[in-house]
Amino acid sequence: MAFVDKLVKRTVLVCAALAAMAFMSNHQSEPCTGQQVGAGGMCVSTQVGGVL
Repeated sequence: MAFVDKLVKRTVLVCAALAAMAFMSNHQSEPCTGQQVGAGGMCVSTQVGGVL
């Protein structure tokens, strides 16, 4: 049982590290532009004066 616990913990840590690296890579290669806000390539448009 201890082996499974260690395996799960290591898997979660590796996945978290890979997710962080993917987020930073996407944030640098797909930056938000113009009237967009967000991070990691996940941008949303903002309104200025009620018009997109």
